[in-house]
Amino acid sequence: MKIWKLYHTVTTFLQPYNTNLLILSLYGVIAIGLMGPMASSEVIFPYPDPQSHIGYVHQARIALEEGQFPLRVAPVENHGWRYPGFQFYSQFPYLFGALLYKFITPSNPYDAYKLVIWTSSLVGAFYIYRLSLWLIDSQTGAILAGISYISAPYFLNNIHARGAFTEAIAQGILPVVLYYTIQCYATGKRRYLLMSSLSWFLLATTHIITFIYTTLAIGILSFIVFLKTRKTGFQWSQLLPPVIAYGLGLLLAFYFLVPVVLMSSNLAVGKQVGGSNPFDSRWYTPLSTLISPTSLPPAPSETGFAPTYGLHPAVGWIFLAAWGVVIYYHCSSRRVPYKLQSTQPYLIGSLWVFLIAFFATWSPIDFWRLLPRQLWVTQFTFRILTHVMWSGALLTGYAVVLIFRQRLDRRHLVIGILVILIANRPWLPIPRSTATVADLIKEPLFRYSGALDYLYRAPITTLYGGAELRLLPVDWLPGYATWDVFVNSPLLLGAEFRYPLWQDNEKPILHLQGKVNIDNIKDTASLEIQSDGRPFDEIPLTSRALNWAIPVYKAPIFGKDLGLKFVFKGSTNDGQMLKIQVNQLSFEGMSPARMVIPVFVTQNSCFQKGISTLCEITLNQDAQIVQLPVLYYPHMLKVWVDNQLIQYFPVNHRDHNLVGLNLKPGTHKIRVTFHGLAWTNWISGLAWLGFVLTSITLFIEKKLKISS
Repeated sequence: MKIWKLYHTVTTFLQPYNTNLLILSLYGVIAIGLMGPMASSEVIFPYPDPQSHIGYVHQARIALEEGQFPLRVAPVENHGWRYPGFQFYSQFPYLFGALLYKFITPSNPYDAYKLVIWTSSLVGAFYIYRLSLWLIDSQTGAILAGISYISAPYFLNNIHARGAFTEAIAQGILPVVLYYTIQCYATGKRRYLLMSSLSWFLLATTHIITFIYTTLAIGILSFIVFLKTRKTGFQWSQLLPPVIAYGLGLLLAFYFLVPVVLMSSNLAVGKQVGGSNPFDSRWYTPLSTLISPTSLPPAPSETGFAPTYGLHPAVGWIFLAAWGVVIYYHCSSRRVPYKLQSTQPYLIGSLWVFLIAFFATWSPIDFWRLLPRQLWVTQFTFRILTHVMWSGALLTGYAVVLIFRQRLDRRHLVIGILVILIANRPWLPIPRSTATVADLIKEPLFRYSGALDYLYRAPITTLYGGAELRLLPVDWLPGYATWDVFVNSPLLLGAEFRYPLWQDNEKPILHLQGKVNIDNIKDTASLEIQSDGRPFDEIPLTSRALNWAIPVYKAPIFGKDLGLKFVFKGSTNDGQMLKIQVNQLSFEGMSPARMVIPVFVTQNSCFQKGISTLCEITLNQDAQIVQLPVLYYPHMLKVWVDNQLIQYFPVNHRDHNLVGLNLKPGTHKIRVTFHGLAWTNWISGLAWLGFVLTSITLFIEKKLKISS
């Protein structure tokens, strides 16, 4: 009896939502089918990018269990030195994935990863449906619009070929942003303002590139709508709610966005973004493959595949046909349904967004050089296909209504679903991978450029003894070659590294220890050490083991700093540069005030407790600088020594900058916590307080209104 009563209560409650639940079920089933290449729960596809993101889902769970909220630091990445990947890259998808991993799929982060993508597909399709239904007043057309969105070639590319986890999640959030922004503009209701600001926050903390370009795309749409309505009832006050919502969304995400902006010039990825023109990636989007009816690589290859397996960016013929139908009806004198006449400004806006996004993706003209360098953040022109997706999906709904008018029924829906899925099926790649979840859990790291992008690069301003010197130029860029230096530590021959000068009472000696690929040396060879182009020492390369003390204090000095260079004198059997693996490259002979207790010593005296790194370190008279196993970021850390908050500074360990402390001899208890920029945290905190209070107020007002 109780079960029947509970069933009756639930069904009564859900009855008003039956249609939406059925549509969500349809989208859910289709989304599962579109994730077919990821069917296995043990073997990860594609390879290698999803491994990095799944590793971050695993680390996000560890971060949550540490007590991090919001997520900021990846606990395992970069030797466990508190790498702030979540603070600078993305937060929401990993937080959601970590919660699913902890409570729903506790033994398999890959299943949690797939659940996040599935949810993103579901949400994206449903909000395209809601917006399309509002625009065209046709349930069949709106349902088909949602299906066309989640089966779009570029969406499938991001999920399967690229494994672009955060971008795919952002594509699921984007329709939510679009829906609530338009509703905010059309109605001005406070609940839409709050939901719009929340959706902007989620998009900003998911994928910054999509956030920036969605801002531009909605700006274009808004401008077209303004032009078409300025003489027919437009009021300037209509702009206020969406602008406030956008501003509130920025404030909610202030703690995340502002550090990215302020720190980007010193982060490794900042140099890469500003120097990489998206036009150079245009070879991936030739016109022929963009409008191809099937999935084709951008250029012929021996295997028949693109360099990234399955990455064949395309618009899809569903969207192309929809754009063609709508432009035909718009340009001809044919009568359109009344509802479409009332929402015609949005139709025209979608046409323009589609056309501009398509042109920016394919353009044979390098217009990027005319744009601010900040917009080069997109890196690849095919990323702009995201805005072909949502505008094309809305146009699909319009096109269905324009073709079939009021004659639409379930038969059109079934046939439409089949046509859309068959047309986009070629972008589902055959899965190929041997990477397993079991192996990933053993070492859940992001690796490669993801582990390097957000390292803080500070120039060496003080010459320290005992600190490992960098092996890369100060302007290094993230990438596979750079990653090889971090992993294998080769000595960079022929490159000049500049160092500050020492004090008069110091006699620096550079200790170089490593391994020489002696088998590749032809005849005899040596390693010449130069100071500003002048040789002052030479190391004979006669054995595999390399151990040499270089008297740097004898080097000729020509300015206010020292330009040190290692030059290989000789030849190799394969004609390539000789490889020397570095085990140690550090100065000795410095004064105690500049001698460092290096990280490989201090990390044995440190441990993690919650979100804090705790250390107990003893110093003697020989060294006064402590190098902690914590990456350096200015103003984003709090360091307590013996319960006193103190200042910290960067001390290099190879190409990592770690936290350095100047301490007196004795035993000290140290605590370090990464907290981000404090003032941005306060601003976001106040914004969230206002958001919550306003939401509670609206809820109470609604309840009181219902009661009365």
